[in-house]
Amino acid sequence: MSFRFVIGRSGTGKTTMFLEEIKEKLVNEPTGHPILYIVPEQMTFLSEYELIHTSGIPGMIRAQVYSLTRLAWRILQETGGAGRNRITSTGMNMLIRKIIEEHKEELKLFKKASDKTGFIQQIETVLTEFQHYCIKPEELAEKKADLAFGASTRVLADKLHDLELLYSKFIQGLEGKHVGTNDYLDLLAESIKDSSYLKEAEIYIDGFHSFTPQEYRVIEELMKHCKRVSIALVLDRPFKYGTMPDDLYLFRTTGETYSRLFELTRSNHVEIEDDVFLYHTSRFEEESLEHLQSQFEKRPFQTYSKPPAIELKIASNRRAEIEGMAREIRRLVMEEGYRYKDIAILLRNEHEYQEMLETVFYDYDIPFFLDQKRTMLNHPLIEFIRSALEVISNQWRYESVFRMVKTDLLFPLNENLSTLREKMDRLENYCLANGIKGELWTNSQKWIYKRYAGLEMEGLPQTEGERELEEELNLSRQLVVAPIQTLAKRLKKAKNGRELCEAVYLLLEELDIPRKLEEWSLEAEKLGRLNTAREHDQAWDMVMGLLDEFVEILGDESLSITKFTAILDAGLEAAKFSLIPPAIDQVSIANLELSRLANIKVAFIAGLNDGVLPTGFENDGVFSEEDRTSLQETGIKLAPSGKELALDEDFVAYRALTISSQKLYISYPLATEEGKALLPSPYLKRIQGLFPEMNTSYAVNEPVELDFEEQLAYVSHPTTAISYLSRQLQMKKRNYPIADFWWDVFNFFIEHPERKIKAQRILSSLFSSNKAKELTDETSQELYGKEILASVSRMELFHACPFSHFSAHGLRLHERDVFRLEAPHIGDLFHAALKWIANEMKQQQIEWRHLNHSESIKLAKKAVNQLAPKLLNQILLSTNRYFYIKRKLEKIIARATFILGQHAKSSGFDPIGIELAFGPFKDLPPLTFTLKNGTKMQLQGRIDRVDKAEDENGFYLRVIDYKSSARALDLNEVLYGLSLQMLTYLDIVITHATQLIGTEATPAGVLYFHVHNPMVESEQNLSEDQVEKEILKQFKMKGLLLGQADVVQLMDTSLTSGTSDLIPAGLKKDGHLTSRSSAASREDFAALQQYVRRVYKESGDRIMRGQVDISPYKFNDQTPCQFCAFKPVCQFDPSQEENDFRLIPKRSVNNALAMIKEAAYENDHSDKA
Repeated sequence: MSFRFVIGRSGTGKTTMFLEEIKEKLVNEPTGHPILYIVPEQMTFLSEYELIHTSGIPGMIRAQVYSLTRLAWRILQETGGAGRNRITSTGMNMLIRKIIEEHKEELKLFKKASDKTGFIQQIETVLTEFQHYCIKPEELAEKKADLAFGASTRVLADKLHDLELLYSKFIQGLEGKHVGTNDYLDLLAESIKDSSYLKEAEIYIDGFHSFTPQEYRVIEELMKHCKRVSIALVLDRPFKYGTMPDDLYLFRTTGETYSRLFELTRSNHVEIEDDVFLYHTSRFEEESLEHLQSQFEKRPFQTYSKPPAIELKIASNRRAEIEGMAREIRRLVMEEGYRYKDIAILLRNEHEYQEMLETVFYDYDIPFFLDQKRTMLNHPLIEFIRSALEVISNQWRYESVFRMVKTDLLFPLNENLSTLREKMDRLENYCLANGIKGELWTNSQKWIYKRYAGLEMEGLPQTEGERELEEELNLSRQLVVAPIQTLAKRLKKAKNGRELCEAVYLLLEELDIPRKLEEWSLEAEKLGRLNTAREHDQAWDMVMGLLDEFVEILGDESLSITKFTAILDAGLEAAKFSLIPPAIDQVSIANLELSRLANIKVAFIAGLNDGVLPTGFENDGVFSEEDRTSLQETGIKLAPSGKELALDEDFVAYRALTISSQKLYISYPLATEEGKALLPSPYLKRIQGLFPEMNTSYAVNEPVELDFEEQLAYVSHPTTAISYLSRQLQMKKRNYPIADFWWDVFNFFIEHPERKIKAQRILSSLFSSNKAKELTDETSQELYGKEILASVSRMELFHACPFSHFSAHGLRLHERDVFRLEAPHIGDLFHAALKWIANEMKQQQIEWRHLNHSESIKLAKKAVNQLAPKLLNQILLSTNRYFYIKRKLEKIIARATFILGQHAKSSGFDPIGIELAFGPFKDLPPLTFTLKNGTKMQLQGRIDRVDKAEDENGFYLRVIDYKSSARALDLNEVLYGLSLQMLTYLDIVITHATQLIGTEATPAGVLYFHVHNPMVESEQNLSEDQVEKEILKQFKMKGLLLGQADVVQLMDTSLTSGTSDLIPAGLKKDGHLTSRSSAASREDFAALQQYVRRVYKESGDRIMRGQVDISPYKFNDQTPCQFCAFKPVCQFDPSQEENDFRLIPKRSVNNALAMIKEAAYENDHSDKA
């Protein structure tokens, strides 16, 4: 029995020496004693490949490549123990979840955190750490008692209490029945002495830098019972007889490993062979790379005076960095003869690069393998199982149901997938609009498709298309409900874990999911997506294995559906894809710390930013840095702390920077995709100092930012070159110079028939602009018809943005309805409630001025109770939250009702019309216009309230509009057609006064009444009367009044002088209106009436002329774009040359009124009204 150290710095040929020795033994004695080449898990595939392809070996029986776990499985097959059921990481997670569910009440610290996503995996990680470091539950219990009395360590004591409980129960759960992944190494250490396979075996251990105590035990047993053990370490000197490396020594970790192994050989009396020192670096074919290796940690270092085979690339952001790497890889392969397998990309922060790498490398047709275990949570099968169980446990909530539906696994195999998806989209829209959840899914009541005209629930008659849609919705509902109801019944009947798993399995089988996944896999293979194909296979295998493990661990236990779902979910959360490279010739993308790549000629070290290398170690696990320090002080040695790991950052950087033999590219981005600045790694300064002649270049998103010569590198692949060409030609179009070679690129696409089609499609953007062309007369007529029945708000929308009007009323686009109470619904409720109250008061012969506070409250409550069942499918009655909102709305309506009564006490105006409708066959006729093309346009609407007053000069009419937010009449908005409502309503009632009140009337004004329940703020204590007075002030109406003192006093009979608390007016002592009064003369009102009609007529003509401009207004920093639903359609972008806001200048009231009067009579339109 002997032990041998093979040591040398990076690139000195340690692995090559091992492979050559193995090759020689295989050639000389093909059937001799076993040769075991033991490497880390992530290195096994490449090591097998290297060993098999070593020249001169016709075949191989003696030599095997093992990871330590795989070796354990092999030895246990021989010595016994392999027959025990193996539990994987997913099984461990399920067992931990079961233990937590059973002992949750006993937990001191983890009770609340135990239901959070990721918690189970954190516990699994720490239990695995205990096993790797040979910590027993008894040790935790002992240390817990020691720490319990310290104020600063009490929290740690509670952690140890919980962990000791979970750990001991976990071991009990495995004992005698199951073998955890981490138990294999303990079993291996115990079984090595009994293995005849290992007796004369020669062991080569390579690729490791450190070991856990559990792994040291295995190596100790190997050195005691195997013929020879050799280990390769990246190290430049030995550490014998208790010597230990300094903390700042580059090879600190491997030095400690050497020292520990040396002591093990001595304590076990194993023969120690002479160390093999490898000084000559055989890896580096470039002198500069050898110089980097030899001088990396030197202080001071020797500079390299020639241009090195190292290049620094500074990128504007990560996307530019990745595209720069892709272009260079293409160049290396096409121009310098490299194979993709010769190239590796090393990253520290893969999660920030992964998606962009995949996208860019697909665009550049670069084959690659990302050496990273990815979670399975996003695979459709896993999502289907999780969401199907959530549907049952969460009472058919919308989110769970449609997460399940969108996996596509519910659909029958032979039906058209696109058609089914469209049906499910319509089903989703229906469910969103109607708040479908819970028993509404599962009861026998048929779903009815209905449209409603408003709160009065005037059901519109169902069309044939709507009847067909209703039938489709109910069929789609059954497609979703039937399999899940069957699952729910089986789960309910299940007596134990076995039957619960069987219910899930039967669901998958009955939905033919294995065949669906097989078809997806074959389809992915046809498209060349081999990894995706294997993911489908692995997902199914994992689920079957998971169910088997569940049965093994919990098959006979009685579990509730909730507990079963939680335990199964813990296993699914832990599942990860484990893929091997689907091909040999591909770029390897790996973690620079964990990777064990070999034979790399060109390396790209990307994302070399400060905080990445060296990294800032943030301990987000169960134990904090302080916890680990405290535990170490008490004698519990766990994995290295963040402080210890920080000492190894130089070694991590050294290994990454010395991995390639011919070229090294290092790069970093200046900013994130969001524009947040990033700093370069401190290691870059060291490298720049070592190589003053190192070439530095820049990677940008657009080549236009570079010199013409540098732009040529961006022409490396047709897919990306055409995009760059498009942007270059855009520059040329704006009269900027472009490099001549871009015309060669243009010809390359245009002169080839297939490429030409793609080029035409992409380059067509050169001639497109984000402008909407006018519709033809025929199209306008077809869209809008020969008769237009419009509302005031529709015409205001046209003036806000013609394209928005076209989208809503031409294309008839609208946002999908959602079962959610929003401002318009609340506004509808206020209007309907105040109408109901007015009608109720009329019936009970209650006058507004006699209304008291308690009557207001009763009326408001009755009104809301009457209307709530009719509002948005009973939304106010659907949940406790909406019940609370209902009560708040009652208070607001009660307050508004009471204030209206208070107003009535001081007003000579009385309501004569509530919710007065105008339009064809309504209370009052519509405003009617004949447009230039002969189209008849009629305006319809509903006026909240019309009041009448009378004095010796005749009758007056005013319009009041209820608003759920504060509003005033701005004549600037009237001038530009943005606020036409109130003046239109006034026009209607004045024009048809004879029909309304039996005689002609004078316009008294228009007023907005803000329906709200204001709070009163005061620094002094106020009496109840003072509070009411302050509240009354906050209900002061705004608008425009007839500028006559007698009319103003009719509106506020209490006003003799000063400012009114009810209306926007005031009187001087001489009886004239104050200058701040919002008032206009009779002539002004006549001009406003004429102007508004003119606006409608011109707007109608413009609509029928096909005007659909994307031209939103901008007034006082307000634009209609802020709440516009059609932004994804118009894609209005103020930064584009052709997209500009229509700026509306702010004018004084007098100026705006003067312009209105001038325009009103410019050309007299004789419009019928």
